[in-house]
Amino acid sequence: MIVIGGGIAGCSAAYYLSRQGRSVLLIERDAVAAHASGFAFGVLLPRLFDDPSDPADELTRLSLELHREISDELSEGGQPLRRDKASVLLALSEASAEQYRQLYRSRSSLLGDVRWLEYGELSHIEARIAPEIPGGLYLGDAAEISPSQFTNALWAAAESQGARLVNADVESISGGADGVTVTAGDAEYSAARAIVAAGPWTSHLLETAGATVPVEPLKGQIVRLNAPVPEMKVSLWWDADYAGSKPDGLLWCGTTEERVGFDEETTDSARDGILASARQVLPFLADAEVVTQTACLRPVSADGLPIVGAIAGNESIIVATGGGRNGIVLGPALGKVAADLSIDADPGIDAGFLSPSRFSA
Repeated sequence: MIVIGGGIAGCSAAYYLSRQGRSVLLIERDAVAAHASGFAFGVLLPRLFDDPSDPADELTRLSLELHREISDELSEGGQPLRRDKASVLLALSEASAEQYRQLYRSRSSLLGDVRWLEYGELSHIEARIAPEIPGGLYLGDAAEISPSQFTNALWAAAESQGARLVNADVESISGGADGVTVTAGDAEYSAARAIVAAGPWTSHLLETAGATVPVEPLKGQIVRLNAPVPEMKVSLWWDADYAGSKPDGLLWCGTTEERVGFDEETTDSARDGILASARQVLPFLADAEVVTQTACLRPVSADGLPIVGAIAGNESIIVATGGGRNGIVLGPALGKVAADLSIDADPGIDAGFLSPSRFSA
């Protein structure tokens, strides 16, 4: 089996295939976790409620389960891949606070370790939150990982089970009833099937196979700060932004959503916007020093939903991408479902709504 892309989805696919005793060749242009899977925030928020009308609902629930399983399996005797760490969804206005209160009141018995905290209660958890914040929804079942460490652990496990890595730029993919051929660098590789998990570059690669799967890059930037101690004991979320102390000793703040093509450069304007938003919620960050700033490209589909399944009319090429800002959360399930489909196994969920064939209907 050929897997194209060394991010969390591709390495998950390689992990599950190699665990089944399948021969796996991973083709990656750069290095494992060299792009979005190496730079994301890495917080796993629990689902507040199931929504059967959401095509990605089953995939998300499966992926959160797989995250826990993988962390348990690959952390044995070594450094833990996951740590439990609560998150708080902050309400910036009284209107949003009331929405959170109503959600908590109506579904508190179904939400696990979830509590609504008025500001006075919230300040006992993190006293440095701005007093203008009305309160927040406490998610005690949240966790965090290092996406780079997690992705590399997946690949190390796959490699230990016989998977091989080729560093090369994929030039073309062609497939049919007899299998698939991938041209990468100065060599050709053939297999029964190929899984294309190349993030925002997936669309271009599939064009060489005559398929149209609309995926584009969405740039996100993160600022890492040397912030005054003590470190934050919870991660905070508000609107589309977040802040949290990480094991590297820095406080990470993000993020942006920029449709700027394949530009991966950091910008001063993004830095200033992230800092302004973070300081509004956490005024003590006015004294924090910027240590580094990163940017990465997340893959976003035309309809905003993840993509997993065979391309229309060609069962030899399977796609696993489109996680967007939820790419780290969805990565294990995207990889496992793609792996199962590639060997004609039952993935255990109905992923038909997420097939790339929806774009050619």
